[in-house]
Amino acid sequence: MLDGDFFTASGVILRRDLSGEKGMWLKLFLKDAGIVNVTAKKTSGDSEPLLWGKFNLKKKRKTTNYLIDDVEVVDDMLRLRTRREALLMAFRWGGMVAKFLEPGQPDDDLLANLYWSMKLLGEPCVPAGVVNWKFLWRWLEGWGLAPDLVEFYTEQHFKHDEVVLLAKLSMLNANGIWKMFASGRGSNVRERSFKAAASLAEKFLNEK
Repeated sequence: MLDGDFFTASGVILRRDLSGEKGMWLKLFLKDAGIVNVTAKKTSGDSEPLLWGKFNLKKKRKTTNYLIDDVEVVDDMLRLRTRREALLMAFRWGGMVAKFLEPGQPDDDLLANLYWSMKLLGEPCVPAGVVNWKFLWRWLEGWGLAPDLVEFYTEQHFKHDEVVLLAKLSMLNANGIWKMFASGRGSNVRERSFKAAASLAEKFLNEK
């Protein structure tokens, strides 16, 4: 929850909407603050969705709304933006976070998960479907919604080698996953299986 006339926090721009002739609304996901809606001038630079930065906010006079005073860019996710599938997936994640996370409810673990998952999406050697499943599954674990992985996917009739791979990936961090695919050890991944695995994982968020 924001408090005081000034607030500074790192995070990401999830969405941008125009507001009148000179302004715009930005939906931010910030460390220690969660989802926050703020205003910015159209002339303000560094307002692209999926941009990560350090945001300096100040409260507008006679209102409870905050205005972006300054942005220090940390990561513009340029590599991600060059891959259409990755870009669309990142936007979809942003929409899901905005949908399922209550405004003003901090979730720094989810914020970190979102950042490193977006970084992985920018790596051509890592299939987007793999990153999508990993992002969703870690999210479920963080919220205490994840079932026993091996038991769940076995019951869903996934093949033994697919379940083993899912279990292995669930224990790796972003750097570990990148190393796995950069070395070619993930060359046998079946994208269709990960699409199905992610779809099943997402149902737990929709049913929460």
